[in-house]
Amino acid sequence: MYLRRRTWPSMKNSRNIPLHTLPALPFLASDQRTAFGEHWPSHRIDFYAIVWFTEDSGVHFIDFESYPIRENTVYLIGRNQVHSIPSEVLPKAKTIVFAASFFHRIEEPFLRQLFLPFANDGILIPGQMQQALANLFGLIVLENKGQNDLTLLLKYTTAFLWQLYRFANHQLSFTAGEDSRIIKLFQLLEKHYTEERSAGFYAEQIGLTPKRINEILRERTGMTISQLLYQLLLTEAKRELFHGRLPIKEIAYQLGFADQSYFARFFKKHTGITPEEFREKESPRFRV
Repeated sequence: MYLRRRTWPSMKNSRNIPLHTLPALPFLASDQRTAFGEHWPSHRIDFYAIVWFTEDSGVHFIDFESYPIRENTVYLIGRNQVHSIPSEVLPKAKTIVFAASFFHRIEEPFLRQLFLPFANDGILIPGQMQQALANLFGLIVLENKGQNDLTLLLKYTTAFLWQLYRFANHQLSFTAGEDSRIIKLFQLLEKHYTEERSAGFYAEQIGLTPKRINEILRERTGMTISQLLYQLLLTEAKRELFHGRLPIKEIAYQLGFADQSYFARFFKKHTGITPEEFREKESPRFRV
């Protein structure tokens, strides 16, 4: 499976992280070694991915954090996340990738939550369920290669995600009444985090008070809106610093900071190092 690569435009005009996109298809599945374009350098994906590793093989990186590649462990990677596998040989994996149009057809909000970018730990498939899930995955691949009926693929994929949800000790397991509002909150955060830093803005958009929304978030994620905003800002800062093509001053401006020194203080407070130190230390690790 080969995915196209193009350059993602920046928050303003030109983002420098390579973007891998699907071909002109909303859904692909493969039980072979699979890469999202060039797998070694970090790249942002413009789709959603379910990656079921079928062998032990070192580590991979999601948003610059390392995660072990372990047999029968599944990772769910959301749209716009940055991914890389720093290995010359790709690990064996079963992979499903699909466009946003397919993702939004998944009716169950708690299943869509599995792709939120705040909890990237893998989900281990229990031994007694591995063959059953392999059979279900085989049906997905067979349908994708055959009639490719998206309605049937949606049902199969939803069933697959249902099983993963059962296996996952997931920190975002909301009650049904809160699902839609919390999902909307994360969507708003990802859209406006560089411009809106007030809890009141987000609370108003989803019909909750800032106090109530923070209560729910603390209970479900252990974080507040401010802490989630900081995490988004730090992740995006690392994405930009990694490629080393934009001046740090420009990165600070794109992320909504008034000046470079304020951005540097923020970055060091939350990472322990300066943006310059991060760029010097981390960027070579992800490059060919």
